[in-house]
Amino acid sequence: MSADYRQEVLNVILAQLLQDRGIVSVPEGIIKSIDNRRRMPDVMVDFLGLRMMIEGEVSDQRDAEERALRSAQRRVEEGLAHIGLAVIYPEFLRRVPFEQLKDKLENGPIKLATTSESGISGFTSGNVNHLIDILYKTYEQLAQEDVVGQAVAIIDAAVEKAAIALRHSPAFPEEASLILGIRELPIKKKKVEDDENDD
Repeated sequence: MSADYRQEVLNVILAQLLQDRGIVSVPEGIIKSIDNRRRMPDVMVDFLGLRMMIEGEVSDQRDAEERALRSAQRRVEEGLAHIGLAVIYPEFLRRVPFEQLKDKLENGPIKLATTSESGISGFTSGNVNHLIDILYKTYEQLAQEDVVGQAVAIIDAAVEKAAIALRHSPAFPEEASLILGIRELPIKKKKVEDDENDD
């Protein structure tokens, strides 16, 4: 029996294929969702200690590549994932009998792109082995590039720029404290008893 699968089902099957090969760790709730099919969750998996989100579309959908890549990129920008995987599934997978779906997805051509803090790759086509190669390359890029160092440099530059601007605006601290509702702490007065004891 064939069905018209949604891309969320294909995302979960792809995650299972990667888990079967020991590439990712998939939360049990995602695997169980295939049987339920009422609400398919986002597919977040663990890849070498990094959070990876799979965002898929089917090739018969309008602007499939743009939508998948935009969703994957948004997950990275929001800090929900270190790697966003945009996958375009071929249309014929919608109608494959469920018991054959894993095999067809594993061997069939899929289009994919990755997005991470080190950038966005272009779409390429291949099977699951090709996908695994791409994931390892993305991981290596993240490991080689000092992403944290780059972020620190950007923050340092912004703080320095703000400090320079504040130096030339002596009224800013007072204005900022009013806006933020910051007041000076009251000065504590010594008790008379303390003064007498000091004598």
